[in-house]
Amino acid sequence: MVVIGACQGCGACLLTCPEHAIRPAGGRLVVRHDRCTGCGECVEVCPVDAITEVD
Repeated sequence: MVVIGACQGCGACLLTCPEHAIRPAGGRLVVRHDRCTGCGECVEVCPVDAITEVD
């Protein structure tokens, strides 16, 4: 599972996620856990380390 913390809204994770599991909602980004495969692409691309993988 992936958790988004101190996001600054750059959108890099939106463009990187191969499953389109990250979406804007209510002025922030949310992870659709039903689509997330835990590949870690979003974690690697985030310039402010706002995304964390958790078990």
